[in-house]
Amino acid sequence: MLTVLDRLTIYSVLCIVCFGALFVVPASGWSLMPLLGMAATIIGIWLEVFCWSGISEEQEP
Repeated sequence: MLTVLDRLTIYSVLCIVCFGALFVVPASGWSLMPLLGMAATIIGIWLEVFCWSGISEEQEP
């Protein structure tokens, strides 16, 4: 089972990868997928920090 810190690290790395994808692609090949990926990871981080952290701590022995 992943800890809260592990999950936050994964979300952060995915957000950085999506942010980098916005600037690596030339202007002619621009896509909304990196923006959607960044939005999804930011929502995941927000949920992990504010909503699910209390639930995860209750389940640990």
